[in-house]
Amino acid sequence: MRLAALLTVMTLGLMAGCSSVSVNSDQSSQLVTAQAPISSGYLLTTQPKMQAMAHWDLLADKVAKNCGKALDHFFAEQDVRVYVAPLGTTPFAKAYREALLTHLVDYGVPVSFVPEGAAVLEANLELVTHRRVLDRTAKGLRRAPEPGFRQSKNSAGLYETVPEVGEESGYFDAPTPDSEVQINSALVHQGAYLYRDSSIFYVSSPDWAHYQLRAPQGGVELKRYSLVN
Repeated sequence: MRLAALLTVMTLGLMAGCSSVSVNSDQSSQLVTAQAPISSGYLLTTQPKMQAMAHWDLLADKVAKNCGKALDHFFAEQDVRVYVAPLGTTPFAKAYREALLTHLVDYGVPVSFVPEGAAVLEANLELVTHRRVLDRTAKGLRRAPEPGFRQSKNSAGLYETVPEVGEESGYFDAPTPDSEVQINSALVHQGAYLYRDSSIFYVSSPDWAHYQLRAPQGGVELKRYSLVN
């Protein structure tokens, strides 16, 4: 029900944006300038959050399946084996490698115990912790200029009014995680990439030890500000 209400409110916001509510609407023939480009949001999307080994397994399944497809494409008439390189000693590195081995075998990909003569499947990751500043309003929605808008004159020689959209500003209860991980997996053979995947996920800051051996540098506090209407 709450999501439906949000979509309804945002739809009304978009409809209002289509009506081109402007800054200085009574003086639309004047150019509206800014001292710097106005920051804008992105279209409302979602991003997965990794918080279980089953999530690691799903990524391993996708990568193994696509590795099999790549081998079928490049070496349809050859028997090329895959060696899964050691990925490290963190819980994620060890579990992800084991899951890759299992899924490669499941998809009928021959797996080698040694790298010599085999295609090598390797992986690395980058863990990032943001110092985000997220605006919040009492209604969980605020007015903002339409992303990508650039003011220009219309056929009548008047400057176009500034269209506004509704931007999500704290409607959802669950806070946006402040840490993300990019996991890069690549199948390499004879000095060339056969397949590569870069997937990005949210992770909880307390789970950093699953992905790297040392604690992230700097603070991890997520700052939030409330706008007073």
